Amino acid sequence: MGVVGEPSQWSIEKFGPQLARDLRSRIPKALYRAVELAQQAREASALDTDHAFGPVRWKQQYESLHENLRDLPGVTDVHPPGAQVRVTICRDHLLLPWLYAKRRGVDMCKVGGRVKGQLIRDLLILFGPKPDYEEPTLPDMPLSPDEARDRTLLRQAIEQLAPRPKVLLIGFACNSDEGLLAVSWGEAALAPGKRLEWGPAEDLFTLN
Repeated sequence: MGVVGEPSQWSIEKFGPQLARDLRSRIPKALYRAVELAQQAREASALDTDHAFGPVRWKQQYESLHENLRDLPGVTDVHPPGAQVRVTICRDHLLLPWLYAKRRGVDMCKVGGRVKGQLIRDLLILFGPKPDYEEPTLPDMPLSPDEARDRTLLRQAIEQLAPRPKVLLIGFACNSDEGLLAVSWGEAALAPGKRLEWGPAEDLFTLN
């Protein structure tokens, strides 16, 4: 497994040269291991579907990330209230693993559709960049479930550990047959319609 290129100036400004290189090397290995464990779970289940692969992959993408990064400087974690996983924090950045595709050749920053995963949406709303455009709330219009959601406990749990953190999405593509296909990371705002509005982003790994 090889890292794609050298750290960008964007990632060096966030983490410094050495930590940026370490993260670029270790993050793909962590996600490779998470996907590998999910493949093993599917094989052990003897099912032709991904009923075993999906849940194991989702849990392990958080756990493997923390296990592979926890000895690096500035790394800690937080267990959000009500969540089944812990989120890794590095230098005041929430590292959120996010499955963006199940096939090769998909550009993370061009993925359409809504962002799935309540935890990711909650953290993007609280700590992500603001979108260029926000839909105004009209009088007497009922709030959407995301607008009405109480995130007080989540905000308090994270803000007590560090200064106001930023969200860094760790996007990856995989499937149960080929395994890990690609890894990228970047900054994105949650725009109206639960779509991502991308800022800086870069590739970390691509399967040849």
